[in-house]
Amino acid sequence: MDIIRQDTDYAMRALVHLGLHRGGEPISAKVLANKEDIPEDFAYKLLRHLAKAGLVESHMGIQGGFSLARDPENILFLEVVQAVQGPVTVRKCILGKSEACPRYDTCPVSAKLSDLQETVTEFMSKLTLAKVLEAVDS
Repeated sequence: MDIIRQDTDYAMRALVHLGLHRGGEPISAKVLANKEDIPEDFAYKLLRHLAKAGLVESHMGIQGGFSLARDPENILFLEVVQAVQGPVTVRKCILGKSEACPRYDTCPVSAKLSDLQETVTEFMSKLTLAKVLEAVDS
């Protein structure tokens, strides 16, 4: 089981590419797909999700393309995962939805997994695109 799916990895690679080229001209989905080894049709789909989440901006016209919508310090890995995969869940019942499991209130497994859920969410909410870009630049 992958916690971070391939499409989220592609999205992060796209954001890193846009982050490394911020301040310049918008980058087309085709160029981005080629540079980051992302299937072109998939790149368009991912960029639409990222735009809907307010992480990238779409620029129309001949010189159009995509750019970051915010500073890299203000783009959280958690937002990227949520934009592409949906809510981060180790296990559905951990979200407190009793309909997912009628034993939620008395389940010792869920109690321990909620600690893992909290750790994963906290890590993702502290990891910014800026921190990832720092690792690329060094």
